[in-house]
Amino acid sequence: MHWRAFLESLKVRGLAGVQLIISDAHEGLKAARLAVFGGVPWQRCQFHLQQNAQAYVPHKYMQAEVAEDIRTIFNAPDRSTAEAYLTKAMEKYRKTASRLSEWMAANIRKD
Repeated sequence: MHWRAFLESLKVRGLAGVQLIISDAHEGLKAARLAVFGGVPWQRCQFHLQQNAQAYVPHKYMQAEVAEDIRTIFNAPDRSTAEAYLTKAMEKYRKTASRLSEWMAANIRKD
């Protein structure tokens, strides 16, 4: 309920014309966002997504490479290229970091 009260207080104080909300994937914040700004598009924060991904990287030496692969996906020029990069990254890590590959499929690919 805390997030909802916070977002409602922003509206009461005059926040209007919101065109995009960017945040982490916190469930309470997600519910509040939908309740208060239901028609506004949402994008997952790339910084928080990168942090979340690191929990699935099995070896420290892989962290920078995984971060670069995720940046490549997000910096793709269009959705079809991003999907191709994601598929390539998931395949790349399927054997060496299977949990990461599964996490990517569930958390980066969005319809």
